[in-house]
Amino acid sequence: MLSKFPSFYRLILILVFLVLPVCSNAQEVQEKDQESSADTIQVEKPEVIPLDQIIGEIEKTNESIDNIREKINANETQIDSIFPIYEGFLNTQRENVERFFKANPNREKIDNLIIKWEGFENYLSRWESEINEIENRNSRYYENLEFEEATWKLNYDNALEKDLPLEVQNSIRSTWLELRVLKDSIAGENNILLELESRINRENKETSQIIERLKALKRSEVYQLFYQRIPPIWQSSFDNISEPSREENMNSLEITKVGILNFIDNNKSSLPLFLFLVALLALLVVYLKKAFEKYPLVEKDLDIQQASKVLLQNHLVTIFFLSLLLARYFFVPLPKLFLDINSLLLLLCSVPLWITFVDEKYRKLLYFAVFLYILNSVKTYAWFNAEQYRLYLLTETILILGILIAYTRPFRAKKKHEKWSLGWFLSILIPIAYLLGIVALVSNILGYVNLTDLSLKILSRSGVLLIWFNSLLMVLYSVFLSIIHRHYHAKEAVDIRKKFYTEKKVFRIIKSGLIFIWFLLFLKLIDQLEPLVAYVKDILEEVYTVGSTSFTLNDVFSFILILFISFLLTRIIAFLLNDEDGVLKSLKLPKGVPTAISIIIRYLIIAFGIVLALSSLGIDLSKFNLMAGALGLGIGFGLQTVISNFVSGLILVFERPIIKGDTVEVDKLLGTVNRIGIRSSNITTFDGAEVIVPNNNLISNDLINWTLSNNTKRVEIHVGTTYSSDPNEVLKVLFRVAEGHKYTLKQPPPQALFMDFGESSLNFTLRFWCHYENWLQAKSDISIGVYNAFKEANIQIPFPQRDIYIKSMPGSEEPKEDPDKKGPLARDIEDTDVPEVVVPIEHREPENENKKQGELDPSEDTGSRNEGGEAEA
Repeated sequence: MLSKFPSFYRLILILVFLVLPVCSNAQEVQEKDQESSADTIQVEKPEVIPLDQIIGEIEKTNESIDNIREKINANETQIDSIFPIYEGFLNTQRENVERFFKANPNREKIDNLIIKWEGFENYLSRWESEINEIENRNSRYYENLEFEEATWKLNYDNALEKDLPLEVQNSIRSTWLELRVLKDSIAGENNILLELESRINRENKETSQIIERLKALKRSEVYQLFYQRIPPIWQSSFDNISEPSREENMNSLEITKVGILNFIDNNKSSLPLFLFLVALLALLVVYLKKAFEKYPLVEKDLDIQQASKVLLQNHLVTIFFLSLLLARYFFVPLPKLFLDINSLLLLLCSVPLWITFVDEKYRKLLYFAVFLYILNSVKTYAWFNAEQYRLYLLTETILILGILIAYTRPFRAKKKHEKWSLGWFLSILIPIAYLLGIVALVSNILGYVNLTDLSLKILSRSGVLLIWFNSLLMVLYSVFLSIIHRHYHAKEAVDIRKKFYTEKKVFRIIKSGLIFIWFLLFLKLIDQLEPLVAYVKDILEEVYTVGSTSFTLNDVFSFILILFISFLLTRIIAFLLNDEDGVLKSLKLPKGVPTAISIIIRYLIIAFGIVLALSSLGIDLSKFNLMAGALGLGIGFGLQTVISNFVSGLILVFERPIIKGDTVEVDKLLGTVNRIGIRSSNITTFDGAEVIVPNNNLISNDLINWTLSNNTKRVEIHVGTTYSSDPNEVLKVLFRVAEGHKYTLKQPPPQALFMDFGESSLNFTLRFWCHYENWLQAKSDISIGVYNAFKEANIQIPFPQRDIYIKSMPGSEEPKEDPDKKGPLARDIEDTDVPEVVVPIEHREPENENKKQGELDPSEDTGSRNEGGEAEA
């Protein structure tokens, strides 16, 4: 039954059965190990250094002291000098936050402030982690120095006891004191770092409290969707509509300015690495573009044609687009202003990419999207009073509804779009956009500005996300399409059908992944991602107990995910490296080496994947000792063949007696090696059958490899001519026909040989060499060529001849002749006694079985008897 499952799933099933017994006892064994660990730890004690080695050890210890000092000085942190300034800056920002709470901000400004304080928290956490690493390093140095100090104190006491020379005693004492001074300085530095870490930790906690307060404000009743923050429009006076909010705007600009300067100052050191990655990205895009230039596309599929145009026509835009995406996730966290600028630049880069694959009537949406995105982002940085904010939102709503009406009205009567196309998707979104626009307008009039704000945010930002992800889809598809295109067209024979299937499969995978990411970002846009993540996290971290085993769903999913990723990586590596035409082609490695490298990497990935997967379940691999013994017994008795085939597979990979693509003959089986696997190999016969051959058979049995060192084969053609033919002329004709054929190799040259004198012909053999894949066609062509050449040269090909003497024919009477006129030969033949032919009993007819030999049926006439007698004679 297991044979019905793929090998990967069979491997997972075996792992589950192997892991379950360990899981049940892991916790109990771990507790026992923890109880006995204290008894098994051996403490190293200082010992006296022999006197003949004391001088050398003094030099080594002094060098070690100097190295430790250099490392400490090289890793000195500047956090202790920067933090007091940053601490004062955070105190000022807290005062601004208190004023922020009293200013009745909108949700956009709260989000902006949360992002900024998350940046502060990230800087503090980074500093705290850096200081903690320095403390751990100093603690290791301290332990080593403490042991060395005790050792050299013991040596100094021994030197005094044995009354060594004063110079040696002073050297030992000096080393001992140097170690003590260095140890005390490290201890003092660690105390300072501990105090600094405590202050940073306190600031980090206060920063986290501010973030929680901002999130609590965002969740408060005032910011609920159906909370009426301002009176209905007919009850509003609009008396303060012209009142400026200069102080709040100045504070907002100051906060933004400080955040930007702080971000630039903290990311100066990361800029060279980012520029290096951008340069690599640009080289990759140019390399991928050359694949379409070198190997033109033959597929007529619209998605494939459009994806190829992204690199062929817009490779510079593609580089800029990918660089902006890299910057968005390389510099984390980005200030809100930088995020918005990055988003706007991504939107502008999408314009030429969007034009590549979108109908002309949808291209104007880009410009509307850019305009609406800028309009919606202004309220993040500008402060308005209640009347100004309502009027701003009302203006934005009217503009969006006007654009929708003006854009969709001319296309109502158009024909229906193709299902699942971008036009079909947009036609579905149009009614939703109208609904959101009407909700924004009505809620604004009634005073529910939170609902208005969310509706406008969905209208403006979700469209931007749609444009980004469509552009990103085409960019990523173009990149992977170029890799697949180069991989298949670099081979001698291109399997167009398999290539097209791979391209469409990759397109579906990328599309599904981007739709999932778009959905997550949309949830974040409407502030529902964080509650969903918290809910899922609580479920995954819930502890379940079955018997004595405790586990969480997070551990199980991590186990499965790690195995899946490992399997996926092996598939990708097999695709890229598994033949001589892969990415290692430029290295010009010997035949079969890329396949060996691919298999080694895949085995290592699977091995590390299994180890990591088991570690994610909290399993200590040392608990497998007992199971390894049981597994060894199982291998010794029941898995001998499996292990033999596995080892044979490794031998095939490293020794390379056969490789993928070789034509082999084993056990009267002739075919091409299609795959060399862990347990078995696939051989495709020339009849089209795929035969699974255990690897052990390929190692232990006689194996003929027709293409091991070269793919040449000697072909023989046997032919005969009449005895009247001139053998010299025949040899010339045979040699000329073989030499002139396109598949015949020049070296070694063809060979025409006279073999022997046959019964009815002069026998010749024509031998020539050609490549193995062409030998059948070459033999056929040259055989026909020999026949045509013989015909032109009037050389006949004989056939066997026999002389047949017929004495009489059935149904005919022989003429009576005078015996005297017969020749002597005829008389001799006539006089010869011919034995009577007796029909075997099994061939006789049933009615004649009981007749005696020579007995005639009375019904038979004389003529019949005479004919029968003649026939017998």
